[in-house]
Amino acid sequence: MLENTDALLSLAEIAAAFAGFAALVSVIGRRRDQPGEAAHDILRLRLIISSGVVGVAAALIPVGLAGYGLAPDLVWRLSSLIFLVLGYGIIFSFVNAYKPVQGDFPPDRLAVILTTSIEVLEQGSLLVVLLGIPIGNPAALYVTALIGNICQAGFIFVRFVASAFRHGEEQAGD
Repeated sequence: MLENTDALLSLAEIAAAFAGFAALVSVIGRRRDQPGEAAHDILRLRLIISSGVVGVAAALIPVGLAGYGLAPDLVWRLSSLIFLVLGYGIIFSFVNAYKPVQGDFPPDRLAVILTTSIEVLEQGSLLVVLLGIPIGNPAALYVTALIGNICQAGFIFVRFVASAFRHGEEQAGD
């Protein structure tokens, strides 16, 4: 068993909470009259939920792999590979979902800059582990990537909530 199991399980719970709260906010938030705003919110919701699901999976994968008695180094390397594949799945899915609505609303530049910066940290940490580069503790680097994933989801969640209720207030004032 990994010595980081408790931390990984706690991170899985946090990631799941973001996904759940995002779904709840989407139900509570009012419907949008402008298709561009609705599309933007749907893209944000998809990102939060998919990031939350990947965060949960990525936190649990090392625990599951360790249960097979694999060496810790192999556990972290395989987990990093799977986490990277899942993360790229989110990126490619988002890009494909964004293409049809590109130009319907301005991009959230702050979100793009911040989430891209965090993504570089996240992927960098995972690549160091995957490639076996001896510049840090693999478990700590993996947890750093998980925390980055949760920070991305949290930031997008805050933007989503602000957008959902701002649009609702604008409609109520009409």
